[in-house]
Amino acid sequence: MEKLKGITFMLMLVICALGCSEDDDVPCFDMDVAITSLEEVYGCVNTPYQMDVDLLDSYLIIRNESEFDTLVSGACMPDIDFEMYDLVIGKQGLASGFNSIAYNLQRLCVTNDFALTVVFVLNATAEAPNVTYHALIPKLEADEALEVIIEFI
Repeated sequence: MEKLKGITFMLMLVICALGCSEDDDVPCFDMDVAITSLEEVYGCVNTPYQMDVDLLDSYLIIRNESEFDTLVSGACMPDIDFEMYDLVIGKQGLASGFNSIAYNLQRLCVTNDFALTVVFVLNATAEAPNVTYHALIPKLEADEALEVIIEFI
């Protein structure tokens, strides 16, 4: 009887080890994360031209009101809820004018970090503006990273 219990226990360990293997091909998917903007939450208007940050073809993540007040200028300077949001803000030089800017934030499955895709929908006008883009994203933890990907269509 003792021998049977030992064999049963060993068999259960082997089954668990096989069933709980880290080599399982479990599908992994990037997940969309909801974001918002200063226009939607605070009523700002025309932020690509009415908001400024001293950058070019770069971005930064603002995590508190004092950073915001120091680094950003413009017509709309709201008291952002930095307990709820981080502000991703950047400035991009464009080869022509643009019709709109679209944003998509994803939590990346493999790294568990974030990627914000900023898509500039260009038009055929001759202007070549430097425009400010931004997104209010859910507050990042200290160990979470964010990559910003710029695309033009």
